[in-house]
Amino acid sequence: MLQVSDLKVSYGQSEVIHGIALEVEMNETVAVMGRNGMGKTTLFKSLIGALSASAGDISLDGKSVTSMESYDRVKHGIAYVPQGRMIFPTLTVEENIRTGLSSTGKRNIPEDIFALFPVLWDMRKRKGGNLSGGQQQQLAIARALVTDPKVLLLDEPTEGIQPSIIKDIANVLNEIRKLREISIIVSEQVLSFTMAIADRIIVIEKGNFIREDRREEVDEAQISKYLSV
Repeated sequence: MLQVSDLKVSYGQSEVIHGIALEVEMNETVAVMGRNGMGKTTLFKSLIGALSASAGDISLDGKSVTSMESYDRVKHGIAYVPQGRMIFPTLTVEENIRTGLSSTGKRNIPEDIFALFPVLWDMRKRKGGNLSGGQQQQLAIARALVTDPKVLLLDEPTEGIQPSIIKDIANVLNEIRKLREISIIVSEQVLSFTMAIADRIIVIEKGNFIREDRREEVDEAQISKYLSV
């Protein structure tokens, strides 16, 4: 579904992503793990088009999106939930979700959105800024899902969220894959969360992929060494 080849991304003269290659199958969840500053967010921003690639190619369902602007990538099927969630605090929950519909031409929020996130139905008239961190994360995922994506990018979705809500989000992501043909890519530092959702775990270190394991083959002690400060 998503294919990345020899991707390089730079800030000015400083190269941050060094020729990364990645393939994600339809209905697969992949976790990219690493400490802060290792390149996870830079990689995700380049996949959605917020940062331009200095070399390489990004293809979605066989079509190159490398030269597309972010809004065109959304139309072609990439959705992005940024680190920090970035919901609109002065808009209601329902209005926040509707902002995602602009790329689809649809007017109504799909019924499965509130089925996946019942708390959002209960709070649909409440301002986004009045929600808890976990509720805002669910809102950000819901807003991304209404674009009907083929690939969903989640950058540090558990950041600042209490453990009980982290489990809820893991359950929702697994449920989304049952309901839709969607590929999910998550950047994370919480290993227990990725073990609950990911088919594969990739470790990024200083802009390079240095390790890749299928979930059933993961050595949690070894992976944890790459995540500790």
